[in-house]
Amino acid sequence: MNLKPRTDSITSQKEILKTTQGLIFKVGGITLDGSLFTPGMVKAGTPVSIKGDGLAKPFADADTGTPYVTTHDVEVTAGSKPIVGAFEEAYFDKNKVTLSAAFMTAAGSRYKLR
Repeated sequence: MNLKPRTDSITSQKEILKTTQGLIFKVGGITLDGSLFTPGMVKAGTPVSIKGDGLAKPFADADTGTPYVTTHDVEVTAGSKPIVGAFEEAYFDKNKVTLSAAFMTAAGSRYKLR
């Protein structure tokens, strides 16, 4: 029996997809490098890139790694390495997700804004 209950706040994420047609998920998801993200919630639709060590970091315009977009909200704490889903290809709602021109160029034709 748990005599020390705890409470967590729950947030609801917004729908970032325009359509599910042509949607492809990255198998196995991605692991975020928690030391490079601000502690707290990493929102769905966050652009990231995979570094040489296999960990994802926030996308910067000068990145040469493989770009991905997170599928759902995840909590990041200092020193953690959370696993989160990622989209391989998707149609995003341009009013709900912010993807830079450099990110769209690096991703090629994998992501579309509608």
